[in-house]
Amino acid sequence: MRSINVQFHDGLCCGFGNCAGVCPEVFALDYVTNRVKLVPDAPMAVYTTQIAQAVSECPTQAIVMFQSSDGDRQSHA
Repeated sequence: MRSINVQFHDGLCCGFGNCAGVCPEVFALDYVTNRVKLVPDAPMAVYTTQIAQAVSECPTQAIVMFQSSDGDRQSHA
């Protein structure tokens, strides 16, 4: 099974909300901070395709997605 890790570059996020429109099961727009946040306990592995689309549609490239197999020991820092 693949492990999905999503990270945000807060300084780049401008709150356009494209990601939340593409995959509301994983992304939500915080209207107080005008920044994206992850939906708690979102089953990211189920929405890999939609997450990848959200990453590609982010106009400021603020979202990064990493995929790894359970056996992978790579660092993505």
